[in-house]
Amino acid sequence: MQRLRRVRAVMRKELRTLLRDRFYLFMGLLLPVITLVIMGYGMTSDVRNLPLGVLDLDQSVESRRFVDAFAASGYFRLVTRAWSMDALEDELQAGRVRTAVVIPPGFARALYRGQPAQSQILVDASFLTRAEIARGYAEAIVAEFNHERLQAARDRAPAGLPDAVDLDVVGRVWYNPALETKNYIVPGLVVVSLLFWAPLLVTLSVTREKESGAILNVQTVPLARWEFIVGKLVPYAAITFAGYFLLLLASVALFRVPLKGSVTLLTAAALIYVVAMTGLGLLVSVLVRTQIAALLVTGTLVMAVGLFYAGWLSPLETLDRAGQLVGRTLPTADFMTLVRGVFLKGLGWNAYAGTLLALGVYAVLFVLLPILGFRKRRR
Repeated sequence: MQRLRRVRAVMRKELRTLLRDRFYLFMGLLLPVITLVIMGYGMTSDVRNLPLGVLDLDQSVESRRFVDAFAASGYFRLVTRAWSMDALEDELQAGRVRTAVVIPPGFARALYRGQPAQSQILVDASFLTRAEIARGYAEAIVAEFNHERLQAARDRAPAGLPDAVDLDVVGRVWYNPALETKNYIVPGLVVVSLLFWAPLLVTLSVTREKESGAILNVQTVPLARWEFIVGKLVPYAAITFAGYFLLLLASVALFRVPLKGSVTLLTAAALIYVVAMTGLGLLVSVLVRTQIAALLVTGTLVMAVGLFYAGWLSPLETLDRAGQLVGRTLPTADFMTLVRGVFLKGLGWNAYAGTLLALGVYAVLFVLLPILGFRKRRR
């Protein structure tokens, strides 16, 4: 009972510090949401209203239907109808057009004869990622145009005649059928925001006490190592966990990311993850002496592991064995998989029981390590 009273005393002291210094509350509650909003809007690579230029040398009904298919898709916005190739190239070079469609003479005649009709699609690849996406959309529009013509030809064919094509391949995109980047990026940003701000908040607090000498008060009172670490961990984990709910609200209400799975599962996993990352922050604060060093170490961990080895921008399985081992040093990869599975796939407790157990192991480990390390730093 005496031990619990000492833990509560440390917790009350940290809560008073948080309430007095509103910047820490701002860091724990609002900065993660601000980061989510800025990066969520800034990192999207969705193609909408991409400037489109057209050079139609056929001037037929079919060529106009082909151009209309691009304009009506929502991905492209027709801004220029050029009358020569030189004029179209000038538009591309000036950046006024990002994608161009060139339709040669005889386009409609080839279609009516059942022959391959050629057209050319030019994509400005100075923005490589969007160029790849634009090319994919253009290919999908061409495929849909061909499918509609094939269906119309079947409808006009005399009864009893076999179709010219007897194989119809239909592709489907699961879990993110609209291919919207925000549905992939924003859930990952929830994970990355907690990865960065959870350890940073408590690390700066403890190292500030070291710089001011206030840590000596702890070292001169009968306070066990675990009592100090737990008393420090709980208030900062609670603040970060409250920030998680704001991140969740922003993801669903502001970005309209579908949340198909169990909110309870997601929240339970987030709580374990926050405890683990707050424990990591305490470990860093035990090992370093200054706030600058704490900021550099925490930032390096986030940038080196959290961003590039956690499966946020590319699946962890695509890395080599060494990269996967680096990614497993933090619980971020497991939590990333769970968050996206709950958001987009609607998976529940049965699918992620093992993941929750792994997160729990990380949490226990990252709480034990600062407890063991705190004794080495005592004077």
